[in-house]
Order: sequence, then structure tokens, then C-alpha cells
Amino acid sequence: MPDRVLILAPRGRDAAIAADLMRRHDVSAVVCADQQTLVEQLRSGAGAVVLTEEALATGDVGELSGWVAAQPAWADIPFIVLANGARTPRTKLATQRLGELGNVVLLERPLHAEAMLGAVRSALKARARQYEVRDAADTLERAVVDRTRELETARDSLEIALDAAGMGSWDIDLLTGEAHRTLRHDEIFGYAEALPTWNVEAFLRHVDAAQRDAVAAAFGRAMDTGSLDIECSIVSATGSHRWIIAKGRVRYDADGTAIRMTGVVSDVTDRKDADAQLAQAQKMDAIGQLTGGVAHDFNNLLTPIVGSLDLVRRRHKDDERTQRMVGGALQAAEKAAILTQRLLAFARRQALQPRAVDIGALIDGIVDLIRRSLGPSIAVVLEVPRYLPSARVDPNQLELALLNLAINARDAMPGGGTLTLTVVDVVADERDAHGLKPGGYIQLVASDTGVGMDRATLARATEPFFSTKGVGKGTGLGLSMVHGLAAQSGGTLRLASEPGVGTAVELWLPATDEPAADPDERHAEPVAARHAATVLLVDDEDLVRSATADMLRDIGYTVVEMASASQVLVAIRAGLEADALVSDYLMPGMTGGQLIQELRAFGSRIPTLLVTGYAAAGDDVPADVKRLAKPFRQVDLAARIDDLLRLSSPIPARLRSVN
Repeated sequence: MPDRVLILAPRGRDAAIAADLMRRHDVSAVVCADQQTLVEQLRSGAGAVVLTEEALATGDVGELSGWVAAQPAWADIPFIVLANGARTPRTKLATQRLGELGNVVLLERPLHAEAMLGAVRSALKARARQYEVRDAADTLERAVVDRTRELETARDSLEIALDAAGMGSWDIDLLTGEAHRTLRHDEIFGYAEALPTWNVEAFLRHVDAAQRDAVAAAFGRAMDTGSLDIECSIVSATGSHRWIIAKGRVRYDADGTAIRMTGVVSDVTDRKDADAQLAQAQKMDAIGQLTGGVAHDFNNLLTPIVGSLDLVRRRHKDDERTQRMVGGALQAAEKAAILTQRLLAFARRQALQPRAVDIGALIDGIVDLIRRSLGPSIAVVLEVPRYLPSARVDPNQLELALLNLAINARDAMPGGGTLTLTVVDVVADERDAHGLKPGGYIQLVASDTGVGMDRATLARATEPFFSTKGVGKGTGLGLSMVHGLAAQSGGTLRLASEPGVGTAVELWLPATDEPAADPDERHAEPVAARHAATVLLVDDEDLVRSATADMLRDIGYTVVEMASASQVLVAIRAGLEADALVSDYLMPGMTGGQLIQELRAFGSRIPTLLVTGYAAAGDDVPADVKRLAKPFRQVDLAARIDDLLRLSSPIPARLRSVN
């Protein structure tokens, strides 16, 4: 009720007259009987007080003075005091009491009604302005509180966001050198607790010595450019090497002097490691493509060499000198073939023929060869439990991988030691850290007690052509071949090594519920044709095609040679018939896989053997097609063709012209 007037006039009819005057002029008025009642009404709210001078002269006005003194800072209620009009000076006490009221207007009696109304209206207007100031102050205070709360929320959110992003914030007073940081900032530099002081010099002391001058120059340039953006290596308080990014902005005063620099710092070591791994993967992929192409061409060259040597060996059985020379040449060719297998294994492009394999039985079959290869100074210990699930892998490639691991272990133990082969079955779940699909795996571990590898060597161990054995003592393809086999088989390879302790190689292969397959029979001599059969042979390489045709004719087959898949289709439409098809995979215009699909679209199910020196398992090759990797021996080619014809329908599924 800020617009009402309180009246205190204890003598005569002054109170009633004043109240009636105000009511007649629409001013709310309340008559108070004494000072106590006046104070009670003031506590309820009022716009002004009209009181007579004699009301102050009698009684104790301490309560009223106390209320006046306790008013809020924005308030100063006006008092209109009706003076007595006496000619004698006021007493000291009267003057003191008027001073205690503060905002006082004296009106001498007798006075005109208009003078009183004017004084009252002026007092109410002044009082209204006080309430407006109060309301404005309250609004401003609420705004300040709300803004402060918003800033605190924003600051908390920023700190949470920075912490979630692994960032620390910092603010440096460039005039005093004093810096304020978050705890995360100091943690990035290796400190568990915030340091008492920090400055640019402290930052630079942690920067790698080789980069320190460049980083210091970047800070200097930031004073002119207004921004700091650096990436550098640091040595943390714990001695570890980390990579950080620091970004900041400079603030200037009115004269253009740099006064503050504020920014954030983040640890990007994991990103740098990931970038390095990506670059390494890209390099390995490029090398893989190169080596895969070289191996493909090399296999094409080896195929006629091996085939021709096989024919010479068979046709000169009684010539001991020829047999010895051909045998040596075949051994050299087989070593070259093993080299290309390693290249293709690294490139993940070898023609794998995975099947269910009993790992324990495979190790039992090769352990004698491993022991003979390692010599008497190295003990071979087997830790292979019975009744393990089968692993799905190419057994020939796995045997080659085990031999590679054994040879590496031998070279790492020049003074002797122990090679332990351990096999266990494990399960990888969705949280597996090795990047494996969830499911069962067979883990084969080859651990030695050799010299071990340091971190730098371990990081490059699976790179192709990387070797620590010296010139002429290794190809550098052993571990890369094992790594490629594991990856292409759906598993992985892990290495652990410590100098002076030894190395452990973990080979993870997918487990399968399929029963283990029996190893292929190997004949000493090629199987001759069981009956007169025609083989349609297609290969774009003349030497390869000619050598393959000679091997087939030598064992009794009739061979029709063609240089491309399109020639085969034209010949078939012209009425050509054949009992089996032997096709190269990678040919210009149409691959062997596409040729097979075209033939099946005609309705033909002719037995087909796909040969390749690169990737027999292309996406366009039907799963039931038999495969043979180049270079191949005559005995292997004969066995595959014999299997095709034996397993085919009793009525030959010959190629026929289709209208």
C-alpha cells in the first residue's frame, strides 16, 4: 500500500480535518492514534506521513526513529510535519527529533488546504519513484543472479565438455606471467596435482628439445598474430613422451598491448599413434599390391619351368645325371614358389584352401621336421591338449607358417634354448581388443627363450623384407607371411617380446565344428588318364598354356588350347565338346570366374578346375569350383583332373553348343 498517507495528530480535530481533506481529493488516508500505531502501519506500507510537531514533542519517539533508520537502502519515506508557527526557536530536542526523521517537509500552521494537498501529492510522487527504483533494483539483481547462474552453468558445462574431450584450459597474464589452469591441463603434463605456478617457460621446459626453439618462436609470433596453434612432442613429468596440441587467443588493451592469452591444450598421442598405424597400413597395402602383382607374374613364369622340368624328369628316368640336374632345378623352382607364397601371404592374395584342420595332429605330423630343422641344442616342447575343436585354415600354409616361426626361433637362440608350442581354444566376445569377430578361436602360441626384440624392432617385425639376420640370411617375409595367413583366415597375429627374455608369437585362427579333413593323398607319379577324355584349356599366357597342355597330353588327355574366355564361348556356340575345363583365373576381358558363370547360365555343369598365380577365390568364382595354385607340379595337376572326372556324372557333362 505505497499510496496511502498516515496521519498522526493527537490534539484537537487536526487529524480528522486532514483525513477528510485527503479523502475528498481521492487520497487514501489512515489516522493513527499514537506513535506505536503509526509504526505498525508503516510496517504495512505507506507513501507519506503527516504528523504535527507536538506529536514529536511528547512521548518516546525511539521506536519511530528506529524504524526510519532501518529502512532499506532504496527507501526514504517523506514526513510532512505541521509546525506550530511559534515565533520562539525550537528546542534542541525538537530539532534532534526532526533530524532523526530524515526526509522532512515543514508546513507552518495555519496553512491553506491546497498547500497541504500539494505537499502530500509531491511526497507520494517521490515515494512512488522510490518504489520504482526498488523494483528496478530487484529486476537488475534477479538478472544478475540469473546471469551469474547461467555463467556458472556454462563454465561447468565447458569444464565437463573439455574434460570429456581430454582438454585442459589455461589463461596466462602476459604482464605478470601468472597462469591459471584446470587440473586436466597439469595432468596432461604428467602431474597428479595442480602445480602452484606455471608460465610459458614452464611449458617450454617440457617441450622436446628438438622442437623447443620452433615452439618458442610460435609463442612469439602469437603476440603479433593474435592466435597460437602448435602441435609438438613433450616429455611429461613421469618421463613419458606425449604429443599435444595447444591453441590460444591473445587479448589486447586499448593501446594494442598484448595482456592475456587464453586457450586449451589436449593430448593427441593416441591420434598420432593411429595416424602412424594408418600410414603404416597404407604403406603395407601398397607394398602388398606390388608384391602380389610381382608374385602373380613370377608364378606364371615358374609354371612352365616346373612343368617342363617334370616332363624332362619323366622322359629321362634312366639318365642319372639328367635326374640329378632336373631334381636340383625343381628344388630351386620349389624354393622360388615358396618365396612367392610368402609374398602372396603377406599381400593376403594367396589362393588359400581352408578346411577343418586338427591342429594337434598337424603339429604331430610336422614336429619331427621342426626338431631336425632346429638341431639338438634347442628343445621343442608341445603343450597341446586333446579333443580341441578344429581350426579353419589352409593346412599347407599353416605348416609353412610353423616352419617359419621355428626357423625364426632358432635364429633367436644361437646358443640353444627352448621352443614351446602351445595350443588352446579361446572365445572372443564383442569387446575383444584384437579386432576379432565374436566366436571361438584356436590360439597357437610359439614362444622361445631367445634374445628377444626391443620396441622398435617389434613394431616393424611383420613388415615385409624387414630382417635383423643380416644380408643373405633371411628374406624378411617369415612373420609377414604368418601375419597375412592369420588375417586372410579370419584370425589375427600378436607379438610379445622382451630383450633377453624371448619372444611369443600368438596365431589366432577361427574354430569350427566341422570334423577335421584327412590330408590329401600325394602320389609319387602323376595319375594317368583313366579313359580317353578331352580337356579344354584356356590361359592367356602362351608359355603357361603350352606347358600345361604338354603335362596333360603326357598322361593321356586330349587337350584343346584357347587363349581367352571369349574364344571358349565362341567355340562352344560352334559345337565344341569337352569332358573338363581347366581355366586360368586372371585373364583380359573376362576372368575365369565369369567364364564359369556364363557356362552355367547356358546350363552346363562341366567339371572345372581353376588355376591361378594370384587370387583364385575371387568374388565371381562359385564356391564349388576346384582350385589349383600356380606353379603346380604335373602330379598335382593330374590328381585334380582325375578327381574332377571321377566325381562327375557317369555320363560326361560335356560342353555343348546352345542355341
